[in-house]
Amino acid sequence: MMKTRVFIVRHTETIGNVEKRLTGRQDYEITERGQVLIQKLTKELEKIKFDRAYSSTSRRAIKTIEPIVEKQNLKIEESDELCEMYFGIYDGWKWEDVNKIQPEIKQTQNEINEIVGIPGQESMEETAKRMYNYIFKIVKENEGKTILISSHGVAIEAFLRKIENIKFRYEREKFCQYNVAINELEFKNDKFKIIRLADINYLNK
Repeated sequence: MMKTRVFIVRHTETIGNVEKRLTGRQDYEITERGQVLIQKLTKELEKIKFDRAYSSTSRRAIKTIEPIVEKQNLKIEESDELCEMYFGIYDGWKWEDVNKIQPEIKQTQNEINEIVGIPGQESMEETAKRMYNYIFKIVKENEGKTILISSHGVAIEAFLRKIENIKFRYEREKFCQYNVAINELEFKNDKFKIIRLADINYLNK
C-alpha cells in the first residue's frame, strides 16, 4: 500500500487573533507579524514537492499557503469543510464581550479545554467529524502523493485529537495549534500517523 504524506498548517496571525476574538467563520486582515510568519512558513515548506493543495474558504488560510503553492504552480482547492469551528451567536466576538454575557463559557474552556454552551454553535465533536471525513476523502483520492492543507486552530486540533483518540482536556500544550504550526502525517492502510505535531520550532531558525 502506498504511503501518503499530509502537511496540515494553521493560518498565520490576523487582527482577529490579536484582538482575542472567536474568529470562527469571520475573516480578518493579516497582521505585519503574520506576513513575516508566512515568509518563514514558505521557506520551511517550499523544499517539499506538493502534488495537491487544499484550504478552507477563509482568506487568512488561503493567503497563508499562497506563496508555496504559486512557486509550485499548483491551484488551491477550497472547501468549507476545512473552515474553523462555528461559534454560533458569538462568532467573531471578542472574548471579553462574551465574558460579560456568559462568563461560564470561558470558565468551562479553562477547565476542560472545550468551547460549549454557545447558542447555535458547532460542537467540538461535529468539527472533528467534519474535518476527519473531508481529509480522509481527499487523502484517499491522492494515495501515494504529498498534499498540503491550510486550516484553523480548533478545527485542526479537533481532527488530530480524533485520530489519536485523546480528549481535549488532556495534553493541551502538545496539541495547541499556534499560528503557522506545521503538522505532518503519514497515511497508510486507511490510518493516519502523526510524524510532526504542532511544530513552530522552525520559526527560530
